[in-house]
Parts: sequence; structure tokens; C-alpha cells
Amino acid sequence: METFEAKKFQSVLIIDDEVDILNLLALHLRLKNYKVYQASNGKDGIEVAISEKPDIIVLDVMMPGMDGFEVCKKLKENIETANIPVIFLTAKSRVNDKLNGLTYGADDYVVKPFDFDELELRIRRSLKSFGDSRFSKIRIYAGASLEERINKWFVEKDSLNLLLIKLLFDDREFEDKKFLQELHNGFLSQLNLVLIDKEEKDYFLGRVDNHTYLLLNLFTDLESFCKNLIETNQKSPKSVVKLKILVYLNIENKYREAKELLNKIGISNSLS
Repeated sequence: METFEAKKFQSVLIIDDEVDILNLLALHLRLKNYKVYQASNGKDGIEVAISEKPDIIVLDVMMPGMDGFEVCKKLKENIETANIPVIFLTAKSRVNDKLNGLTYGADDYVVKPFDFDELELRIRRSLKSFGDSRFSKIRIYAGASLEERINKWFVEKDSLNLLLIKLLFDDREFEDKKFLQELHNGFLSQLNLVLIDKEEKDYFLGRVDNHTYLLLNLFTDLESFCKNLIETNQKSPKSVVKLKILVYLNIENKYREAKELLNKIGISNSLS
């Protein structure tokens, strides 16, 4: 995997087993000021998508082992990557790929051989469309990446608060993965509505398990924020869960690193 630094915050992950196309497209996007991640197979591509959270993914359909459809399916089933837009690349002769791609959750479709400028326009269009949606703006960290993010904030921030958000529901009622995904999407949509309404920017979200999120923040009015989130959840016609929120203030004065913090609130085992 190679990484190209860019002047803009927009990032693209390219997953393609054809090395020449992979490198040429990466170079073209680098010149357009994108940050570019590369993967030459589906397994690596999924790992990069989870760890780096790119703004958009360009995904080849025909790859050995795990093809693009299976990769897209796994990305859309994972709550950490489900809301990253995907553009499929496929051979012109495969007329059913477009329909299959849309079925698996792709956002756009480009036929090989393609024009680099046209593809970049498609990327910009998808990013704009996705950026306009409320839900797209949340980035979710989990596992080791969550611990790294917490530790980084301990070093960089003078003050730090934590909201431990519990989604209260019976696992037995939501055994279907698709429905469970919709449940979490509903909560995240509600959370993003409140964040946008409050115009809050200094925060990041961690996911521990199916019931638990961590919202680390520098908010000044946590009481109002929590009330708004609970009220938004209660008023939502699609809401099927209740929320329990625990507030930890000024955690930088009590803990030195992520492991110590997570240990004290009893969720460290869930991250291992």
C-alpha cells in the first residue's frame, strides 16, 4: 500500500488488482490534490478502508479471490465503512455489473477503459452529494484506532470530556444483521442532526460494541447536548432504541492514556 499526501482533506482509496491502472489513477488523483490510498486486492482494501476511513472508494469489480461485489458487500455491512461512497470500475462487456453494483450498495459505476478526468469528475460529484448528507460527516473509530485517537487527544488537548452512550435494546430482537445496521444508522443519523444543529466541531466518535459508543469532545454545554440527543431519539419515528448517556468531565485530569480510561469505565475488554 502506498500513500500520497495532498493539500486537501479529501481522500480516495483505490482497490484494483491491475497495478498499472492502480498506479496511474493514484498519480492522477495525487496531481488533483487528493490523498490516495492503494490496495491491490479486496482483503487489503477492506483493512485500509477500516483503518483510514477514506472519503470515497474506487473499486474494481473483476479481482481474483474476493471480487468487487463481495468487497462492497462487506464494506456496507461494517458500520465503520458502511457510509463511505463506492464507485465501481468494470469492463464494458459486463453489462450486468451496473445493476449488480447498485444492488450491493455502490453509488456510481464507471466502465473500463475510462477517462481519468471523467472519473475524477464522478468522484467529485459523489463527494459533494455525500458531503451534503447529514449522516456522512461522522467518522467512527474502533479497536486500536480508537485507542490511538484517544491517546493523541490526551497529548493535544487541554481539556477533554467523554460521553458514554448506551443503546438499550435486546440483542435477541435484532439478530438480523441488516436490521441491526439500520438500527445503528438511525442512531448515528440522530447524533449527526444534533451535532449539526449545535455546530459542534471538536469531537470524535468511537464504537465499542453493538450497544456502546464513546463521544470524546470539547463541548461547553454537555447538558443541553445530551438533552437534545435524547429528545431527538424519542421524537424520531424510526427510533427503536432508548439511550443512556454517562458523562465524564475533564478526563485529562484523571487519566493519562486510553487504556487507563477505558479500564476505569469497564470497556477495555471489548476493544481487545
